[in-house]
Amino acid sequence: MRIAFMGRALAHTGGIGRYARSLLAAMTQIAGDEIIVMANRRDPQAPPSVRAICSTRSSVPAILFWEQVELPRLIRREHADVFVNPDFTLPVACPCPGVIAVHDVAYALMPRHASLRARLYYAAFVSRSVSSAAAIVTLSQFSRNTIVRYFGVDKRKLVVARPAVDTQFSPVATPVDDAVRSRLGIRDAYILYVGLLGGHKNVRGLIAAYEAIADRGCPALLIAGKSCGDTPAIVAHAARSVYRDRIRILPDVDAAALPALYRGAKLFAFPSLYEGFGLPPLEAMACGVPVVCSSAAALPEAVGDAAVLVAPRNTDELAHAIRRVLASRTLQDELIRRGLDRARQFSWYDTAAVVLRAIHDAGASR
Repeated sequence: MRIAFMGRALAHTGGIGRYARSLLAAMTQIAGDEIIVMANRRDPQAPPSVRAICSTRSSVPAILFWEQVELPRLIRREHADVFVNPDFTLPVACPCPGVIAVHDVAYALMPRHASLRARLYYAAFVSRSVSSAAAIVTLSQFSRNTIVRYFGVDKRKLVVARPAVDTQFSPVATPVDDAVRSRLGIRDAYILYVGLLGGHKNVRGLIAAYEAIADRGCPALLIAGKSCGDTPAIVAHAARSVYRDRIRILPDVDAAALPALYRGAKLFAFPSLYEGFGLPPLEAMACGVPVVCSSAAALPEAVGDAAVLVAPRNTDELAHAIRRVLASRTLQDELIRRGLDRARQFSWYDTAAVVLRAIHDAGASR
């Protein structure tokens, strides 16, 4: 089978990009199919073993033209049996069966946390893509149920392919860990958050919880992740805090630095209001770090019994959970043990196997 794989997401720095890169790498290792990456940029970050067809389109109108006009031509020219996009959408005139990954519907359920451009794009293309796709991949049973309810789609079209933790996330320290943290100016103990710096991630709630316990010998708070439209307001909010000298924000930190940041943390806190799965808590667990995590959306499904779960909008509950874990070595050790076990339950091989079955079923229906 010849599979055309949309390469736009491969260069993304957030969770969707990491999902796309790891999924594609695993697919190339286990599939006997020919996979062709089609991307609107010169360096789509595809594996060396995969043929890539690339062009450069930088402006929004040019990208839309490429996706809706040039991409279908490429799919047709390459005689692809199935088109796969790990990032929500299909071309309106897709010339073969399409398989898409719909990670969540946060853009619709929490619109005030999405940019206007994102809301317009998703409103124009996602609903149509969900209706026309031969199969839809999502990351959790929670997201599967939400997609069925929101779009009214037949649940038999959806398959759950849970993400996994990449191998660089492990509890074994490397010789460069100290150098990475030193380069970032990190010298003291810290509580860590990794994720989008704004939106529905509830970073302000984490800062408020930290302020409730910071005067009790608490480690510093390190907030690292991808910038978005909310980030300047988050930075300004932290700068106004009484504890601003102990709150550090690292926007757009290099992904290669994340394992060292995780391994150096005393605790990982993730108070997100909505997740289609939630990979950062699992990455922290894989690095041997105790986790305090939101109980919202798909996060309980992701972390199981390996984290202390809290209602994310309850600042007092979040603060109490962080303080309780930091105060108990016994609880920390138990969370670390459970977290390592939990992280090992997920495999990119399993993820790719589920996706490939959906692709082959879609191709067979042609």
